Amino acid sequence: MTFNFVRYKKPLMYGVVLAVLIAVVASLGTSKKKLVETEASVTIAKPLVQELQNYSIFDGVLNAEYTVNLNARVAGYLTKLKFKDGSYVKKGDLLFVIEQDNYLEQVNLYQAIYNEAKIEYTRQKQLLKENATSQASVDKAQSSLLQSEASLQLAKINYGYTEVRAPFDGLMGRHLVDVGTYMGATPEGTTVATIQKINPIYVYFSINERDLLKFRGQSTDELKDKKLINKLPVYIELQGEKGFPHEGVLDYGANLVSTDTGNLQLRGVLDNPNYQLIPGLYARVMAKYGPVHPAFLIPSTAVLEDQQGNYVFILDAENKARRQNIILGQVFGSMVEIVKGLDEKPSVVINGFINLSEGQLTSPKEQPLEAISTR
Repeated sequence: MTFNFVRYKKPLMYGVVLAVLIAVVASLGTSKKKLVETEASVTIAKPLVQELQNYSIFDGVLNAEYTVNLNARVAGYLTKLKFKDGSYVKKGDLLFVIEQDNYLEQVNLYQAIYNEAKIEYTRQKQLLKENATSQASVDKAQSSLLQSEASLQLAKINYGYTEVRAPFDGLMGRHLVDVGTYMGATPEGTTVATIQKINPIYVYFSINERDLLKFRGQSTDELKDKKLINKLPVYIELQGEKGFPHEGVLDYGANLVSTDTGNLQLRGVLDNPNYQLIPGLYARVMAKYGPVHPAFLIPSTAVLEDQQGNYVFILDAENKARRQNIILGQVFGSMVEIVKGLDEKPSVVINGFINLSEGQLTSPKEQPLEAISTR
């Protein structure tokens, strides 16, 4: 009886197990089919088309237009300092004074000698008319007059050197010599302070060889002939600033690429009426180049990348996701230019593409893209 029971039940158990396995496989297939057919919620946008110009960003340093050492050109004690360290001064402002007594007395002395020589010369000319003197005496009196006049002018010049005035509107550095210090007369002079002209102000930056060749390709002969000098606008921003708020113009380009650095030095000049820009500050410099052209723009965050390159998802007529390979161009803030791959204005998936797959059905919501600032 036991033997017959086993033979009767075993086929029945196999049948039950087989039925369960078939049900599980069918269930998995149904779940997978449902997963494929699930609509993905995505946000789409039409590429923004806007007239833009390419640009490059460089590291720059601000520098004064003029930096001049103010030197004592005559010997004497420093008697007055008429400026405050770090102050702004106007052209012609009195900055410091060297003792003047000796130089003033020399002016008075040579003025008296000149007056006497002038009287004598006038007297000798009158005597010559009366045949009461010789021409040699007249010539000697004239020579004495000229010599005394030259000595008087030199005395006045030296007296003028006792007062040092600002050669231009500028920013004073700290004083390097204290009142009461004796300064000897040396050919190079004694530096008392430094003044800088910072309105306008320069920004120096360099372009590497690769970018230079790209720039030349976009600018044709303008860069070769230096036609962009005093025409090409440059914009700068300091640390903590956004949007390159300071505008200037390119005013200098070196003739040769440095063999040490492989860079070409450039310089921009900017108005600085409020002295906001100070020499020595680091600045980011933006220079635009090439022609203005219509650019296809999409958010940079919508661009994906794999071993085949950059791509985006676009939707076809049935709202199914399709991969579209693209080539990127210039970045403009949060947007990037598409130079190849979006010849028309397809619906580009800009959000919800993380788990999106090729051919997947979507439920799209369109969002318009706002025009970007040209700065």
